[in-house]
Amino acid sequence: MQERFTLTRSGYDYLKRELDSLTAQKSVDDAYFDDVNYSNDPQPEEAAHDDAKELKDVADERVETLRRVLLNADVIDEDPDPTRVNVGDKVTVWDFAEKETMQFEIVSGAEVVHGRDGVAADSPVGMALQGHSVGDVIEVEVPDGKMRYAIRAIESMKTDSN
Repeated sequence: MQERFTLTRSGYDYLKRELDSLTAQKSVDDAYFDDVNYSNDPQPEEAAHDDAKELKDVADERVETLRRVLLNADVIDEDPDPTRVNVGDKVTVWDFAEKETMQFEIVSGAEVVHGRDGVAADSPVGMALQGHSVGDVIEVEVPDGKMRYAIRAIESMKTDSN
């Protein structure tokens, strides 16, 4: 059974744009490697070729990973409860320790792992925020100690352009 990945619509679109960009670059790289000729076997060119080949291999691996994630994605298009924090929401909080307003975009762990900015839904802060409403005060244990936040606003990220 294939692993499933929960993604916000904007996270899916972000990863899709990365895949499209890498796929376009891959065709350029493939053409380069098809044209290389080492008939004189010059050492500096061979070293550069080896470095380029290594970068190409990393890009190929990233392309395959992105294809697997996108193929097995469950995309969240609608906010299941706009009055409560869910994956796909931008949450504005008051940080009692820092005495300032902060914003967190709650995204799936798969999105964070694959390069998306935001707070992973399965992180301590993400888990503590989910299910709460405007006006709720939450406390969450983080590596630096205990944080305390008051939820001031919740808005759906929908299809922002990250």
